[in-house]
Amino acid sequence: MLIPIVAWAAAAAIAVVVLGFCGYEIIWKASRLRRDVARLQVAADQLTELRDGLAEVQQRATAVRVR
Repeated sequence: MLIPIVAWAAAAAIAVVVLGFCGYEIIWKASRLRRDVARLQVAADQLTELRDGLAEVQQRATAVRVR
């Protein structure tokens, strides 16, 4: 009668450890993804500025060619 109780207690302890580790991993990866998204947003903003600058240069070049 004692063996099933010990087995269930061991299974519950293992489940708690596994779920705790999974929770830690999810939290860690979510914070990493937030940091990566912030970096990518900065890069996207810089690329947008670059694209706008290139469009302006293209308009100037077109205006010079027309003259």
